[in-house]
This record gives sequence, structure tokens and C-alpha cells, in this order.
Amino acid sequence: MRFHWLRFLPLALMFGDVTTASAITNQSIVPAMVVDYPGATSTQARGINNPGEIVGTFVCATACINPITGQVSTAGTHGFLLESRAYTRLDVPGASATIPRGISSNGTVVGQYTASGVIHAFTYVDGTFTFPIDVPLAFFDNLGNPKHTLGVGINPQGELVGCFHEDNLVMTTMHGWLRGLDGDFHELVTPHAPGDTTSRDPDTMNNGISATGEIVGIYFSSGVSYIADESGIVTLFTADGKFTHAYGVNARGDVVGFYGTNQAGTGNGVPTSPSGFLRTRKGDLRGFLVAGASTTQVWGINDAGDIAGQYTNNTGTHGFVYRVTDRKP
Repeated sequence: MRFHWLRFLPLALMFGDVTTASAITNQSIVPAMVVDYPGATSTQARGINNPGEIVGTFVCATACINPITGQVSTAGTHGFLLESRAYTRLDVPGASATIPRGISSNGTVVGQYTASGVIHAFTYVDGTFTFPIDVPLAFFDNLGNPKHTLGVGINPQGELVGCFHEDNLVMTTMHGWLRGLDGDFHELVTPHAPGDTTSRDPDTMNNGISATGEIVGIYFSSGVSYIADESGIVTLFTADGKFTHAYGVNARGDVVGFYGTNQAGTGNGVPTSPSGFLRTRKGDLRGFLVAGASTTQVWGINDAGDIAGQYTNNTGTHGFVYRVTDRKP
């Protein structure tokens, strides 16, 4: 059966309802912390919780050695947890790639991993992985291709959000999901007419969920972001009409993500030359670019206003943390 959860607008109709910020400009920032997994080729900080614990990924172009611990990591993508400036590598057993994407205030990590060519969601806490986590097969219309479930966000209560892909990893066949505290999955349904309770627009991805149940996500290929709650869409927005991807939200209602130089609705699926952004609950929006970087992406935010992300400069790709201290109430 379909779970009739959030009532979203049809993609074809939504652009007239998009809120845009006027003339967004980037603030040059200096990270409070640069996050580089020891010995790695590149590092991304993906999520941060209220105690300041950070999760993300690191890449080894070839097998790399952590010079602090001597631990050897194979070539490829691995996860990490950073607590009190100490790194713990996170690899789901049997996975060829592990990508942590969020962490709750009690330390539960959510993410995705690849095994035998299929992506599944997982959680991790206190040394224990729970996997695989997959949406029910009943959600899929086409059972002929590999089915992928991506875990992306988690709130303090343990509710999870993410997306699943209908036809392999084609972005235009993905749909957002929520797993509630009862363990049940709820599918994002997008009615196309009054009374329609079965239609789905493709290309939706739920990325963040706050302690208050507020959810943020994206229409991936069109570059339009949304804010929603249990009653449906609250806001569709872009940064000055640019390609905008929202990824994190905190209990205050601050939303973070990144936006490109390309216009929303162009359908190419990727923000070009991205800069980070923060959108307050009142809709005020500002951009961020790490000083000296060519690109900046923000993935997560905690209640104190600490944002976690990545930047690329002439030395490579690095994770970072920066505290936004002048947010408006």
C-alpha cells in the first residue's frame, strides 16, 4: 500500500510558488575547524550534532595509512566519526563503499553503503551497525532493476529520512521517504489533482529532519528545495532563482545546503560552482564561500549554528566546521 504522508505540489505546477531570495551574496568565511582524515586523499564533513560530533567520508586514491594509528584503508570511499578530535573509521561489514550522512544528538549515525552493486541505508551507534535498511518492495512499481535505498538524515528522536530509486540510480526515478519511530516507512506522495492519493512526482529526495519534525529536501534535477511538515509543503524556495539543494535543518528552523551559478529549472541536476547557504526560519538567506576556495558545500547544521561541509581549493577537498553567530531570531 502507499502511505499518504506529505502532500506535495506537482513538479509541473510548482515554479510559480517558489520563494526566491533577492541578490544573494557570499560571505567569505574562515573555518573554525578544518576536517582532514589522516592520510586520506580528500575529506567531506557531512553532518554535525549538538555535542559537536562530526560524520563524513574520506577517499583514498590508493590504499592509505593513518599516520596516527597505523590503520590501513583500501582505495575507495570510507566513512568516519570525529569525536573529541579523534577519528573512528566507519565501514559497514562487506561494503565496497560507506557514506555516513547524518548524526543525531545521541550519537546515532545514518548513511548508506554499497554491497554487490546495490545501495542500502544503515545506522551506527556505540560500535554497532544496523543494516541493511531498505524501503518495502511494495513501494516500487518496477522490480526488474536493482533497488537502492539511501539514508540521509536523522533527528534526535531517531526518525530517518532519505530517498529510494525506482530504476537503478536514475535520479529522475527517486522518491523521498520517512521512517517513523514505529519503524514504518512512509512514502512521499505528490497528488496531481484533488483527491489523488497515489501519484508521485519523480526526482524528490528527503535530506534532513529536525527535532520538531520539519523536513527539508530537493527536487534534484530542477534545483528547487522544499520545507515540509506532517501536514504538507510549507515552502518551496531557491537562492535568487539559482539551482538550490537543501540538505540540513535544525530545531530553530535554520536550513542549510548549497546553490550554484546556474538557474533553477534547467534540468541538469547539479549546482555549478556551488556556494553554501543558510536560510533562517523567516526566509533570510545568505551565502558562504570558504576563503580561497573555488567551491563550498554545506551539508549539516546543529542547534548552536555550527555548519559542516566541504570546500575545494588548490590543495584539494577538505571538510570544515564554521559557527554562524549572527543568525536573526
